[in-house]
Amino acid sequence: MQLLVNVRCDNVIRLESGLSSIEYRPSIDGMRALAVASVLLFHLNDALLPGGFVGVDLFFVISGYLITSIIYQQCETGRFSLANFYQRRISRIFPVFFLVSLSILITAAVIYSSEDFSSAGALTTASALSLTNIKLMFQGNYFHVSADAQPFLHYWSLAVEEQFYMFLPLLLMLTHRLAISRKWMLRLLGVATVISFIACLVMTYDKPTWAFYLLPTRAWELLCGSLLAVYTSTSEKPTPKPVDRWLSLSGFAMVIISLFVVRESDHFPGYIAVLPVLGTAMLIGRVSDPSQWTERLLSNRVLVFVGKISYSLYLWHWPVYCFVDYRLYMQSTITRTLIKLILTVTLALLSYIAIEKPTRRYLNLRQHRWIAFTGFAIGVMLFAILGVSIRMSHGYVNASLASVAKGGQTYAISDDAPRVVLMGDSIGSMYGRIFKTLSEQSQVNVNVISVAADTPFPPAALYDHSIAFLQKSQPHVTVFAAAWMQQIGNKHNVMVESLESILQHSKHVILITQPPILPDDATREAFRVHGIRAIYEPAELAKKRHATNVFIHSLVSDRVHVLDIESLFANDDGQIPFTDANGFELFRDKGHLSTRGSQRVLPLITQTLNRLILSPEQMANSNHDSQTR
Repeated sequence: MQLLVNVRCDNVIRLESGLSSIEYRPSIDGMRALAVASVLLFHLNDALLPGGFVGVDLFFVISGYLITSIIYQQCETGRFSLANFYQRRISRIFPVFFLVSLSILITAAVIYSSEDFSSAGALTTASALSLTNIKLMFQGNYFHVSADAQPFLHYWSLAVEEQFYMFLPLLLMLTHRLAISRKWMLRLLGVATVISFIACLVMTYDKPTWAFYLLPTRAWELLCGSLLAVYTSTSEKPTPKPVDRWLSLSGFAMVIISLFVVRESDHFPGYIAVLPVLGTAMLIGRVSDPSQWTERLLSNRVLVFVGKISYSLYLWHWPVYCFVDYRLYMQSTITRTLIKLILTVTLALLSYIAIEKPTRRYLNLRQHRWIAFTGFAIGVMLFAILGVSIRMSHGYVNASLASVAKGGQTYAISDDAPRVVLMGDSIGSMYGRIFKTLSEQSQVNVNVISVAADTPFPPAALYDHSIAFLQKSQPHVTVFAAAWMQQIGNKHNVMVESLESILQHSKHVILITQPPILPDDATREAFRVHGIRAIYEPAELAKKRHATNVFIHSLVSDRVHVLDIESLFANDDGQIPFTDANGFELFRDKGHLSTRGSQRVLPLITQTLNRLILSPEQMANSNHDSQTR
């Protein structure tokens, strides 16, 4: 009898008729149903199931167990093939993956604001390259992007598994070639598991975001499944039924308890993750006796069916939740919940029946291997390019740390044209696009070396690179824009010292004051209601920002010039218009302008810049050209 394993990339794996000697266990489908239902409920409302996010950890253990079982036994019988393995992974994972990804982009293009669409595009490339977890690790919450503007967020767990699939087959093949015994295999996997677990414990307290997203700190969960697979791969003296029953009940209890007890606020995935991981391993290893009630429960037909469609459920649920919350923000929670559930289940059923099953059968055929690999390569390439294109056409002009010393983004006119440098943090980056226009209008060479970082001063490498470029290029004017209130605070001496360093290499410095700061999520709500509601800056923030801008004005000298943009974005009574007269949004998020908003600042920058770099005759010609335009 042939058995085949189709591995799902969101931690859900199932066994079907194919090439293996592993017996199909309906209870594993039931466990996947429990895991995916936990995740769906948690994302609906975390109060319903506070620890529902550990469903991902259940998936990791199941994945490690089943994928290792298949590879290990096929290696033992001499039937394992890397080409066949990856063909089956591709046929199982990517048809629905590409369908959902394309659906996400089409929907996001229709309902998202330009800036939110740009954020989605940034994750598109990472998702196509199975690097979503890496991208999210570095992204953090810097731009304050709401969860409903990140429809690819749930792909992080797919990336972790796909990265695991890259090295596990090679490891098992190597140990088989070296004729390593089962005992030493267990020791090797055990050491790897312990190392990963220790790394997880350390990183959870030192760098929790890294611990949550990275494979090295998550591998121990998958490796627990691998250990179990190798341990149970050969016949051993059966465990006494009372012990077996105790292990099964204890494992089930540990899983259920973790769903209600574990909290996001816990240091996760630290030691507390042992509860669901060990519980799942105990269930997989011992739920095999039909007489046990846990086996009967998890083999229930409803749970088994949910487990079979769980890959599609997982892929669809998060983007559906995001889009419903984003567009139907004003609807009641009950209404949105019903819409989410109906859409998720409907789309999952349709994609399972129409895409997942038929494409898997077709692409798994040996003669169709080239189609599977070619389609996969083309799909990854297209989505990666598409993501970059979306980001570049809708996002900010932002230099990387490595490119700062080389001049970042360059807009060159001629070798003898005056040079203007834009530096700062993300506030500087939001002006990047208008500096391309500035370069053409004022006939200047422009370098954008602003970097979206936590501060325009530290980290030292960023500041040193910026000064190094100024020293090398000796610009006529350096434009400095940043979130002054957050970055300077009461450390006025830091700003003064930085300004002195810049003036050593630049004839003039233009400082742009910080724009108004909106209430939390104000841009999202204003976009939904087409900007018809009045928005006011929170009083405490306004007070601090105004005080900081007063300090910025105090720095004015013959070579330091300040552009105050307050009146461009706030009325006399303090009201902040979200859109312009044509209905285009002026803000990207609570603290950043949109491209349309930054264009309002362009005339002010151009006027000041021309005054500093042009001769009186050139100024007259420039003013005449502006009037005729």
